[in-house]
Amino acid sequence: MAVPAPVRYCGRCGAPLTPGASFCGRCGSPVAVQAAVAPAPVYRYAPAPSVAYPAPGRPKLGPAVIAGGLVAVLVVAGLAVGLLALAQIGRGGNHATCTANCAPKFVTPLAEQASYRSATFNYQVNYSARWTVRSQDASGITLGTRVGQVQVAGSQGASPQQAIEAAVAALPTSTWQDVTLVDELKGAHLGDVQGAGAVYSANLVGASQTATKVRIGIVAASHNGVTVVVMLTDPADVKGSPNGLPEGQAVDYLCTEFVWG
Repeated sequence: MAVPAPVRYCGRCGAPLTPGASFCGRCGSPVAVQAAVAPAPVYRYAPAPSVAYPAPGRPKLGPAVIAGGLVAVLVVAGLAVGLLALAQIGRGGNHATCTANCAPKFVTPLAEQASYRSATFNYQVNYSARWTVRSQDASGITLGTRVGQVQVAGSQGASPQQAIEAAVAALPTSTWQDVTLVDELKGAHLGDVQGAGAVYSANLVGASQTATKVRIGIVAASHNGVTVVVMLTDPADVKGSPNGLPEGQAVDYLCTEFVWG
């Protein structure tokens, strides 16, 4: 099937031109000088290919969740420590260390202990296994402690106060100088028997003739006609220890664990 020739128009008057005519049938203008008006070409561009974007997946929150959990644990632990510290401050406050008339304290029992029993008075003393025995007999024992000395001696007939005064008077004046009463110990006891107690200060002269300031703590009690005296001698520590005796709590445990015959 033949394709019809495109219709041309006169460039001057716009009248349709007869196919093959050299002049316009209306205005007589030559066709040769007329520019055929051709329709503007239509350009068609291929559509851009669609880009397939990956579907959003689940975010990987594993490390973030773990880190958040650790931070939460640290925050909770910090709060717990802070509350505990506040509780301790609320209980104890800023009270200074007791240095006089200190009540008996609950102390941790000795991990290892040794025992001495008096053959004459039948009392028993439990003491730290780290202490050394310097001397002992049927009436008592003398122990070397970490920094000082403990003496335990039994007798008959004397009251606790008389026994304390006798123990202080028996100290040799050549080595024990300026012995002075500091204060009485309230609540002194041996085992479950209440007694008397006192703290003294003194200058202890050693072999090099050098005097050392010491504190002497003495506890005495009587039971069934037997009086026992426990005397502790320590280097004086007035600022850091109760009654100035660094080993006062260890000897308090010894007095608590004392066993009467």
